[in-house]
Order: sequence, then C-alpha cells, then structure tokens
Amino acid sequence: MSKIYYMPGRGGRLSSGLGLELNRRGWDLMGREIGGSGPRDPNNPFTQLSFQQQVDVVQHDLSTHNWTEDALVIGSSFGAYLLAHSLVRLGHFPGRCLFISPILGSVQGRGMLFKPPQAGVLNTAITNRSFCTVAIDILVGSNDEQSPVALCEKLCSACNGRLVIAEHEDHRLEHSTVKKQLDQWLPAISV
Repeated sequence: MSKIYYMPGRGGRLSSGLGLELNRRGWDLMGREIGGSGPRDPNNPFTQLSFQQQVDVVQHDLSTHNWTEDALVIGSSFGAYLLAHSLVRLGHFPGRCLFISPILGSVQGRGMLFKPPQAGVLNTAITNRSFCTVAIDILVGSNDEQSPVALCEKLCSACNGRLVIAEHEDHRLEHSTVKKQLDQWLPAISV
C-alpha cells in the first residue's frame, strides 16, 4: 500500500473525513492528530506537547519516515500550519505537499483576531521568499477568512507551487471540490 503523511486540522481524525477518503483510495496514512479546541486528549500524547514540541515531532516524522522524492504530504487547516513550520526548519524536502485551506499566519476576521503560535516566523519566511525548497500546492476557498488567498499566492510563488482557488467557498471546502483536487494531485496507485 502507498503511503501519505497527513495532518488534519484541529479536531480532525486520520480515520475520518479526508483521512477516510484517502484510505478509500488505497493510501496508507501516517500522521498526527492535533486535537480540538476543548480539553487536551489524554489518550493522544501529541496533544499534550507545546507547539514547538509538536513542530519538532512532525519535523522528525518527515525527515525519518518520509524523506524520499515520491513522498506525499497533505495538511489541512492547522495541520498545514504545523507542517509549514516543520518544513521551514528542515530547509529542504524532497517530496510534494498539498495544503488544503491552510492556516498560514495571523488573520483578522469577523471582529476577531486569530494569531497562531510563532506566526511571525512563517510570515517572514513567506514574505522574504526564504521558505524551504519544496513543492507546495494549495487548495483554498475564495471566501476563506482564515486562509487569505493573497497569502496562499505568496507561498505558492515562493515554493513554485500551484494554487487552486475554489470560487465562492470558505474554509470548509465542499467534499466534491477536495475530491476533484485529489483526483488531479495524487499519482495513480499500482495494484
């Protein structure tokens, strides 16, 4: 079975949603579940870690288990944020990445400021085009307040990635939109 390193967003599971779709398509998943906004899950040691410790674990996962030219990495929402921080620290990644509705920094929306940990580090890397050498493609909704299209464009430009904008969609993309992107992005699996 072919393998994908997948990081769902907060509260997402490897065994449901996009993870279930990837399994249905014949992919074996490795990754980390971040946990939701409520109390930390005592059954998931990853949720007990600080943000920097989580970045360290993901960086270790990528460099130890996914360091090949055919490695595939998918991150959704905050999962993409953790992956981005890990990739910045690695400086290079030989595989390909797909970020879906990625959190890429601080955003002001509907009267609230959302500022994830170490947002300045990622913003500087994107703005200065000093992001690591890696191919990152992005799928984002045109109305996504948490993942502004302009910032996604900057990251794709810095990484020679491809940006796909789902018109009139927000942070929670339609299942059909994500499935269509997977059809185009994933390589065929030899059976």
